[in-house]
Amino acid sequence: MREEIREYLKTMSDAEYRKFSASLIPASGRGEMLGVRLPVLRDYARKLSRGDWRWELSFREDIYFEETMLRGMILGYACKDIEELLGYLEDFIPRVRNWSVCDSVCSGLKLVQKYPERVLEFLQPYLYSGEEFSTRVGLIMLLQHFVKLGQGEKRVSRLQKVTMEKLYGKEEEGPYLESILHVLDRSFVLEGYYAQMAAAWLLAELFVVYPVRTLRALGELGLDDFTRKRAVQKIRESQIPDREVKDYLKNMKKF
Repeated sequence: MREEIREYLKTMSDAEYRKFSASLIPASGRGEMLGVRLPVLRDYARKLSRGDWRWELSFREDIYFEETMLRGMILGYACKDIEELLGYLEDFIPRVRNWSVCDSVCSGLKLVQKYPERVLEFLQPYLYSGEEFSTRVGLIMLLQHFVKLGQGEKRVSRLQKVTMEKLYGKEEEGPYLESILHVLDRSFVLEGYYAQMAAAWLLAELFVVYPVRTLRALGELGLDDFTRKRAVQKIRESQIPDREVKDYLKNMKKF
């Protein structure tokens, strides 16, 4: 991005926060980090999105971790046309080399919820790319924008509590539930740890929205053992399943 942007980011850096953030993200994926807090980056992205943001994004070189994060955040605030957004994402996704940029940027791309069919089509090559972070981007997009997407633009909420009585009930349906489960019906070993953890997180989120269908899926999907076990662990760490459900999952021999 522009040198002026880099200089501004440097003035907003925090050495202690840089040390903390760097401890959470492998060095191989983060590049050089300044230590700018996420709320500061979001505020700056909003400001830039009100100006000539396309010109800002035309400067293709990113030196710092925060520049890549900022680039993605601007898309979330500025893009109002879905095809333009997808075009920019084609350039952005290969830049994603860590979970932090992936998850923070994906969560802000609210426009995709208005065009789920087009976005689901767009995500297919990334979901099956075999590359760790391209796959994670696809999975996190499903988690953030498709799991709770109901008919039209309505949102489906998490359940307040999952009990054994609930698990003996009728299987739920959702407009994108089966499409998401189809994506998860495979091993993620080749993609690597951060794709596996994204798949586990996605399953755990499905469980607190569609518990009966997801429970069956946990036993049937062709997941690798690591991803399946991490999914069950994440479900059991949630406050939504009650103690009986957590014990049931712990004792299931399939897992």
